Amino acid sequence: MAGLALISSFTAASYLRDAIAARFSDATVLAIPAYDFVVAFFIFTGGIFVTLSFQSLAFGRPILPHGLTRALCAEEAEVSGQRLNAHLGASMQALEAHTKSAGRFADSLSQGQSRLKMAQDAARVRSVAKFLAGENEKMQRANTAYQRQLTDATRQLEVLRDELTRVRSENERDALTRAYSRGHFDKTLATLVKDAHQGCVDLSLVMIDIDHFKRINDNFGHVVGDDLLQKCAQLIKYNVKGKDCLARYGGEEFAIIMPTTSLQAAAIVAEQIRQKLEATKWKAGKDGAMIGAVTASFGVAQLQQGETPQDLIERADQKLYTSKHDGRNRVSR
Repeated sequence: MAGLALISSFTAASYLRDAIAARFSDATVLAIPAYDFVVAFFIFTGGIFVTLSFQSLAFGRPILPHGLTRALCAEEAEVSGQRLNAHLGASMQALEAHTKSAGRFADSLSQGQSRLKMAQDAARVRSVAKFLAGENEKMQRANTAYQRQLTDATRQLEVLRDELTRVRSENERDALTRAYSRGHFDKTLATLVKDAHQGCVDLSLVMIDIDHFKRINDNFGHVVGDDLLQKCAQLIKYNVKGKDCLARYGGEEFAIIMPTTSLQAAAIVAEQIRQKLEATKWKAGKDGAMIGAVTASFGVAQLQQGETPQDLIERADQKLYTSKHDGRNRVSR
């Protein structure tokens, strides 16, 4: 990963550069001589890592340490890319302006040093001291202004981070049932299949389809049907363990990925869910319309050696079809 760090310090630039390089081995650290000030700014490929810190050499301690770490996925960048670019652009402009200010101050110090060497009497020494004091005051004001700018930029980035976290969470969930989305299911299954093959551990998949759901929509309307899907998803979720992944596969169909779970154990869980669905007398909609018994068909499959995620899905689907063909409201494995 390529990185950029800008360090400004008059008496300790080399020391600070080496210290930061040791801590952040992936970063390229550039030292710029300046005065009583240090700032570090990192940009990494594939994400963003920002560290903003100020160092008072006079007091020998940090006066404003602050860090912000955030990895950005493609979806988040698409949603908030313009705002992110605006914030980073403003920060870079402020950094560039302050770097120029630090450069001018370094030139002033060099000029003062030369004038001091040429001073022949106390009056000229006092003149040089006054000049350096004035330049130092300018640099202190610039540091204060830049500190405010970076504090504001950090605050804005924190707000953006929270927004992106929320957006990412929303993208992972089905809007209606709050089960995981199909996209999240596909990514999770691919990862877990790979892990199962590498670790030689069990992995099972349960496919679930609500029986005669079209009839429910036709008789009670889509609003009632949607409400029923939400309640079914909640019931299923309450009957799976923490590591399991419940997703809305499509329409009235759900899928449960069960890591470290054998075929027999997955079938037992599926049967428990089937019984609870059948035993529930369902009401749905704002008017509490009585739907009555709702059943579902289940197909269960366990990952076999050399199988791909699609292979596992197809076998679980075949078992689901068997349940439907044999009369629905049953578990096939």
